[in-house]
Amino acid sequence: MKVLSFKLIYHEEYLIKVPFTRESWNGRMKACRGIGASLTEKEILMWEQEHKRLLNHIAPAEFHILHYGAIAEFRKV
Repeated sequence: MKVLSFKLIYHEEYLIKVPFTRESWNGRMKACRGIGASLTEKEILMWEQEHKRLLNHIAPAEFHILHYGAIAEFRKV
C-alpha cells in the first residue's frame, strides 16, 4: 500500500461572527446530533418549545455567535 505525503503550504485560523435570528439558531441547535438525531419526535417537540421560550427570554431578535474557522493548503510530496 502506497502512503501519500503532504507538505503544509499555507494555513490560516480566525474567528468568525456568524449572524443568527432566534429562529435560525433554534434550527441550528435542533439539527445537532444531540437533539434531532438522538431524541424522539415527542422529545424534540418538547425541547423545541422550551428552547424557543428560553431564546425569547435571553436573546435579541438577531445576534452573532462566534465560530472558529480554519483553512489549510497542502501540496503532495
